[in-house]
Amino acid sequence: MPEYYFSSNLDGGRTLHIAPLTERRIAMSGQEIIDRSGYFLFESRGPGDNAEIEILAQAFSADAALKLRDMLKMS
Repeated sequence: MPEYYFSSNLDGGRTLHIAPLTERRIAMSGQEIIDRSGYFLFESRGPGDNAEIEILAQAFSADAALKLRDMLKMS
């Protein structure tokens, strides 16, 4: 299964993402994620390794990630 990655720029230097989460991004979020499978809707604030990450939701399949992309009008 291909891994999808979608994003959309928001105001204030924020970006909304739909993507699988890497261990690094999970650590950057400071959140505890038990089930790391599927895709996650998350927001990043700031550049690169200094970004703040907030995980907002989890999509359990590629179809769910594609539906989220369409609903949020992301590319």
